[in-house]
Amino acid sequence: MEEKAAALHTVESAVQALGRGFDVTFDSRLLYCKGLAESRIVEVDEEHTRDFVAFDDLVVANVSRDIRRVQVKSRREASGIRSFHE
Repeated sequence: MEEKAAALHTVESAVQALGRGFDVTFDSRLLYCKGLAESRIVEVDEEHTRDFVAFDDLVVANVSRDIRRVQVKSRREASGIRSFHE
């Protein structure tokens, strides 16, 4: 249960950080996003919201419809075992 609460907090922080700026010369952690929590550089429709399904059992309430989750397949290819000299 504690893991789920931590995961929910992380996803909520990530959603709040979307559209805000980072000073990558300083730090790119979500804690150091530029601006107030409600201010964004990119416009996001906050009036039309829905429940956002981050994972099968993790749902965040009142997330803008503008924010979507796209699942990308891994492009990693297995090459088998090779010797050092190959």
